[in-house]
Order: sequence, then C-alpha cells, then structure tokens
Amino acid sequence: MKENLNQNSRSLKWEPNGELAQKDLSELIERLKNVEGDDTSSELSRLGTKSNIIN
Repeated sequence: MKENLNQNSRSLKWEPNGELAQKDLSELIERLKNVEGDDTSSELSRLGTKSNIIN
C-alpha cells in the first residue's frame, strides 16, 4: 500500500495569490469525499461547488 501511495503522491500547485490551484483543489475534495462519512462528504461536496463558482 505504501508503494501505491508513493505513486499517487505529488506536490500541490499553489497560485500566486496563495490559493490552491483549482484542479488540485477539486482532486483533493474528491479524494476526501471517498474516505469520509456521509455528513462530511456532503459538506465537502458543498465546498467543491463553492470553489467552482468562485473560480
């Protein structure tokens, strides 16, 4: 499993304004939704929707 994590690990890209790059933010939210419970997952979905509207 550790090998699998290393293959999927990469640095996050940060924008000049200090925000996480939209693509990386979206991927992070999707990964977190896959491992979190229903309540947290729905909150992450809301965050993802909000971040898509802002950018």
